[in-house]
Amino acid sequence: MFESCGGCCLLLIVIPLLCCIAFGGVAYYVYTYAPDEPVSDSFEPSNQQANEFQVMLDTAVNNARSSGWFWMGFDEEQISSWMALEGKDFADEHGHVFPFSKMQVGLDDGEMTFYGELDTGVLMFPLEVVIEPTVSYDGQLDLNITGVDVGGLKAPEFVTSMISDQFEELLITPLEDLPGNPVFYRETLSVDDGRFEVQGVVN
Repeated sequence: MFESCGGCCLLLIVIPLLCCIAFGGVAYYVYTYAPDEPVSDSFEPSNQQANEFQVMLDTAVNNARSSGWFWMGFDEEQISSWMALEGKDFADEHGHVFPFSKMQVGLDDGEMTFYGELDTGVLMFPLEVVIEPTVSYDGQLDLNITGVDVGGLKAPEFVTSMISDQFEELLITPLEDLPGNPVFYRETLSVDDGRFEVQGVVN
């Protein structure tokens, strides 16, 4: 059989086999050096906590609209539950792609640590993106990406953009859509011990 085909049939067998070996090697490498879940490896999203997070956001926007003052405060279980249960639908509504599962958001040491498994259609890659929220001198809340970990591999820029866009649409855009300009108070910003808090006004 193989003598009459000039090696073509053999290539049809060998190439997929080599691809499987390559994917297997990448998967082994990625999961060997995979980042740890920032909240807990046993975390289960809660509908109640996701709802508490949404109520907090809605209340902040309503207060900003009615009185010009707002407060945001949530813990990592609340935002992790919301991201896991509502994140994909929210991204779709705002024209973004968000191909992640098993999402968590840690809040500690001045950083927001996003964790999720990226679905490439072939393999699931554990991904960690570290975001440092800061307030500029003119009162703007900036979400700066300071670290990316995909099991030791380099993540494409569009992947990190999907995550930064999600957090900006979630935490900043609803206030920017109000009449006036939101101003965050730098001295009230805190991201520590599993909790995020910030206050501000809309001028």
